[in-house]
Amino acid sequence: MHSPSSTSLARPGSPPGMNESARQQAGAAKSMQAGLPAGGSPGLSEIRIPGVWRGTDWRLEASPKVWPSGHAALDCELPGGGWPGNALIQLQQPAHCHAEWALLLPALAARVRQHAASLGDSRMGQLVLVAPPYLPFAPALQAAGIDAKRLCAVQPGRSAQDLAWACEQALHCRDVLAVLAWLPELPASTLRRLQLAAASQGRPLWLWQALQGESHSSPAALRLRLERVAADSAAQQAPGLRIQILKRRGPVLERPIQLALSQWAWQPVLQAQAQRHARQSEEAAMLMQGRMTAAASATASPRMTEA
Repeated sequence: MHSPSSTSLARPGSPPGMNESARQQAGAAKSMQAGLPAGGSPGLSEIRIPGVWRGTDWRLEASPKVWPSGHAALDCELPGGGWPGNALIQLQQPAHCHAEWALLLPALAARVRQHAASLGDSRMGQLVLVAPPYLPFAPALQAAGIDAKRLCAVQPGRSAQDLAWACEQALHCRDVLAVLAWLPELPASTLRRLQLAAASQGRPLWLWQALQGESHSSPAALRLRLERVAADSAAQQAPGLRIQILKRRGPVLERPIQLALSQWAWQPVLQAQAQRHARQSEEAAMLMQGRMTAAASATASPRMTEA
């Protein structure tokens, strides 16, 4: 009986004369070159495919596409640590809430400063407001570092198609930093078109709408629901904002986020109001002084004529 040779036991495709140990070493080398574990099949945590997002990656380090919100409690729960800078962000709030600037002012001000510093031109980079219910207080924006000249308010027609078209055109404009829109309920096809425009152009679109059902589907990358919280003197609680994350890339957030509106985001507003009141008081005093001087002059003129 002849003993089998090492050549006869070689696997198909193996070089002649390669023993089992050499084959294992060669297989391990190939696995390492391919990015796979040497033991054989890769685990799920080791598979990396470009362009494929994994649910466990939602808290990875922030990328240049993420805008820090300026609210630490909110950034801890947003994927990447801030607002997505290239996506549709859908926000729902009651008609009386009006939390737009209290929530977005820190992020917008920081991005405007960063953009101006990178280009060396403080005039570049527009913030487009589509169908805003009211215009922001310009001195408050100025105090926060946003020149009112950067704002471009668009009042398109009342139809949903006109509103969506205005948003889409603004997203395609290279001089635009971000778009804020106050729109009625839109069909899913229109929302998908806005999401694609924001993603392809690398600009955020904050879409403010009325309250909707939590089960309402949307292609937006992020969906929030806002609610004002009144001050409670007994509990020593300042007025705040309650935020429920309805949709995000990551696990479900069961508890809402509580933000205090006494943060620095409100300081420019209060400071601007104080400056406006002081200016109005000064103008009123000067006006009264001018009237008194004019009245005194008019009274003195007849007496001088008689003399």
